[in-house]
Amino acid sequence: MRTSKFFSFILSFLVSWSAHAQTETVNVAAELPPIDLIWREGLHIDAGLGIHGGVYLAEGSAREYAMGLAIKTDVSYYLNDRWALETGSLIKFARVNELRIWGTEFGVGFRYRLPQGWYDEQVPYFRFFTGTSVNVVYTDGQKLPEFEEAYSRIQFEGPMVGIAFGGMRLTEKKNVWFWEVSATGEWMTRESGIQMDKDVPVVVARSALDGRSQLYTIYITMGGFIF
Repeated sequence: MRTSKFFSFILSFLVSWSAHAQTETVNVAAELPPIDLIWREGLHIDAGLGIHGGVYLAEGSAREYAMGLAIKTDVSYYLNDRWALETGSLIKFARVNELRIWGTEFGVGFRYRLPQGWYDEQVPYFRFFTGTSVNVVYTDGQKLPEFEEAYSRIQFEGPMVGIAFGGMRLTEKKNVWFWEVSATGEWMTRESGIQMDKDVPVVVARSALDGRSQLYTIYITMGGFIF
């Protein structure tokens, strides 16, 4: 019940935020938005907030589902009116079986501006990125069946790849807002057992995985350009 109320609040917040951005959008009912004011050459930083939902596929047939809050940041360099290079991160928070999970994906890739016209009030784009992911499971000393010992945290690492589709729009104050739907796949190749030593996390065990454990996640985020 508490989780349901949390996601209802997040969805209500995103809808309200989207409506606010739309009321500020430049009145261009008969014209397409000016690309040079939205897709601007040079260095830019954007940040957004949203939700995520994912499924963890362990070796064999075990599955776990998770939903929670997501935070997105990108540092992009727009080369011309079509292409941009970027690096960024996706941070997600979730709770599965009373275990708290904090996941971070770091990636580099490109952004491509799609042709205008499918929706007059925004500039659509496509993104591809790849990198690495780190997922930390906070067990608080609870011994999990999959492990021989009890750890305060268990960390999973591995490669990541993702794609995204979104749109950018201009407001009356010349601010750029965006919405984005992205999907990522992660392959776990290493796990580490961590114990706390006087509030300092110390890795006490580490082992390699064969990559047959994957995590697939879908993100829905909205935000704006910082500059």
